[in-house]
Amino acid sequence: MFRYLLPLVLVLLNGQAMAFPWYSGGDNIRGAELLTPDERKAYVARLQSMKSFDECKAYMQAHYGEIDRRAKERNIELPPVQGDPCAVMKTMGRIR
Repeated sequence: MFRYLLPLVLVLLNGQAMAFPWYSGGDNIRGAELLTPDERKAYVARLQSMKSFDECKAYMQAHYGEIDRRAKERNIELPPVQGDPCAVMKTMGRIR
């Protein structure tokens, strides 16, 4: 029985994984290939530091603008924006 509980407990204790299951690695974000590893880490850290929905939305708008600019400069076509990390964090109660 305990062998089944340990993985569950580890997942529950890992707040980052619970709050950012898709974004936490920094590799699964739109335009990740246009960011350095340090920029991807900073992106995740910044999202985790957000205090409000409006702050998050403003950051994401600026982030998408920068990613779109880099893609245009390199003639890279990015997929459309999918998902909303701000809405996920709001739903999870991480931001107000």
